[in-house]
Amino acid sequence: MLTALWTGLGGRLAERWDSSAVMFWTGGVLAWVWGHGGLNGPGSGWQALGSAWDREFGGLSAAAQAVIAVLVLLVVAGSRRLAEALTPGVLRLLEGYWPAWASPVRAVLVGVRGRGIERRTGRWRALARRRAELSTAERAEYAALNAWRATVPPAPVDRMPTGLGDVLKAAESRPRHRYGLDAVVCWPRMWLVIPEEARAEVAAARARLDANVRLWLWSLLFGLWTVFTWWALAAALVGTAVGYRLALSASAQYGQLVQACFDLYRGGLYEALGRELPSDPRREYEEGRELTAHLERGRRPRAPEEPA
Repeated sequence: MLTALWTGLGGRLAERWDSSAVMFWTGGVLAWVWGHGGLNGPGSGWQALGSAWDREFGGLSAAAQAVIAVLVLLVVAGSRRLAEALTPGVLRLLEGYWPAWASPVRAVLVGVRGRGIERRTGRWRALARRRAELSTAERAEYAALNAWRATVPPAPVDRMPTGLGDVLKAAESRPRHRYGLDAVVCWPRMWLVIPEEARAEVAAARARLDANVRLWLWSLLFGLWTVFTWWALAAALVGTAVGYRLALSASAQYGQLVQACFDLYRGGLYEALGRELPSDPRREYEEGRELTAHLERGRRPRAPEEPA
C-alpha cells in the first residue's frame, strides 16, 4: 500500500470547496422535492418543502432561522471534511486491500485479471518480435499495449484485484525492480530532496486522484436518496462509474510522476544520505537493496572482516 508514499502531500495545496459535497446535498434536496410532488406545478415539491419549513421553523424568530441556516451550511462543510478524512481508506478499498474475510473473492479476481494480463502480455510479445513488419493497425495496437504495460506490476505476486490497485502497485514496485529501492520506505526521504517544481507536480496529481476518489464516494452515498426517488440510484451508478474511471486516469498520471522522480532524483537521495550512486546498473540494484534495508531497519553494511 502506498500510504507512506503519499506522506506529506495532503497539506501542500490550498483548501478548496468540494463541489462533490455540494452536489450531494443539493441532489438530496432535489430528490426530496421530486418525491413530494415534482419540480413544478401547483402541487410541486417546492411548496411541500416550504410548508415543511414553516411547520418546523416558521414560529421561530428570524435570528433563530438564520442560525439554523448556518448550521445547515456547517453540516455541508463538516461532511466535506469527513469525506477528506475517509479518502485514504476509500482509496485503499478501491485498490483491493480488503478484510481477511474477503480473501477468497480477492484471490478469484486476481486470478481472473491475471489471465487477462498474461493474454495481453503474450500479444505484446508477439507484436514485439516482428516489430519491423507491423501494419499500421498493429503498430497502433503495439503502442497501446506498450502504454498498458506501465499500468501493470512487473511481478505476478504484486498484482491486485482491481485496475486501480494494479496501477498504483506498479508505481510502487517498479523502483524496487529497477533500482532495488522500495518506494514505500524511500519516498519520505525522496520527498525532501526532489526539487520544489517536481513536488508541486506530484502534489497536484495526488490532489486530482483524491478528488476523484471522493467523487466516487459521494456518488455511492448518493444512492441513499433512492428512498425519495428512483433516479437517485441511476445517478449513483453513473457517478461511481465516472468517478472510478477518472480516479484510474489520475492514478496513472500520479504513478508516472512518482516513477519519474525515482528515475531522475534518486541520486539526490544517495547524496543526502552520504552515499555514492553506482554507475553500474547491477551494482546499483544491490546498493539500492542495501539502502532500503538501512532505512527500514537501520542495518549498516557489514565490514569485510566481520563474520557473516
